[in-house]
Amino acid sequence: MLQHNHLKDRRLQFIRTHQEAFDVEPSFPLPLFEEAILEIEGSCYVESSCQVEGSRLLAGRYEVCKYPGKTWPESATHTFKFLDKIENRLGVRINRDSFEQFAAAHIGSHKIINNSIGIHLGSKLEESSVVLYVHIEDKEDPEELARTAIALDGGHYSDELTQVLIRDTWAIGFKLFLDGRSRVDLCPSASAQPGALGIRGKYLTPYIQKYCSQKVNSIFRGSSLLMACFSKAYATPVLWFYFTNIKDIPKYFIFNSLGERIYDFCQSQSCITGTAVAVTQPELENSRLENFCFYYDQRDGCQPHPGL
Repeated sequence: MLQHNHLKDRRLQFIRTHQEAFDVEPSFPLPLFEEAILEIEGSCYVESSCQVEGSRLLAGRYEVCKYPGKTWPESATHTFKFLDKIENRLGVRINRDSFEQFAAAHIGSHKIINNSIGIHLGSKLEESSVVLYVHIEDKEDPEELARTAIALDGGHYSDELTQVLIRDTWAIGFKLFLDGRSRVDLCPSASAQPGALGIRGKYLTPYIQKYCSQKVNSIFRGSSLLMACFSKAYATPVLWFYFTNIKDIPKYFIFNSLGERIYDFCQSQSCITGTAVAVTQPELENSRLENFCFYYDQRDGCQPHPGL
């Protein structure tokens, strides 16, 4: 019990250290997210992130997920409880229809591992959102899950891209804004290391090689994982490059001053278990990144990052 309470304290300390480093006000609904963290029994990971838009920094962004092991549909029940709390305490109506319809169709699916719960604070409360990612088992065919997500998204994808989505989708995202907007993301994944993601990547890898720039492909080969997120909500996919060693990141990205500040902070932390940079291909063509997201996470019982 004492050890478990210590782990919960470390989770809170992780996000509060992030708040202090980037001047994040602990405003509502962040306290509800902290409550959600404390309610999770067993091991989990917590992720903090910074969204950079030129000289603007949005750093009140956190996610939590029980890990390892399969927790679906328990994690869906936990999510609905979290959404209820936010609606009741803030007096808002969240459009959760997409997630509810997906969960209803696949509540008994053995292919879903779990789902994360996150909160992204905007500059105004109505711009803030609850962010959920449903994670699919690497070795399972995701087709019926991806087809449900495509229908909920309502986007129009080429036959070639549809094959990528129904064969290599690794995560399905639901972004539910506090002003009633919502969107669905379909996120296929691939690794340059064969077999690292089970059956994932056989369709996304040649798609990236065919349609993405030499720079994207170079970063892909140097990363531990690439996740490409597609949605009707944006014209070009967001490419998430994951790195197990944070010191690899400067080999592939040149950041603006805010990005350098974020990288320097993350590099100074003693127990980061993973990092990612999310960016579009057009942004990568610039001499330095001005619009991107930087993610880093900590898992319960983690050891110091191999790059430190």
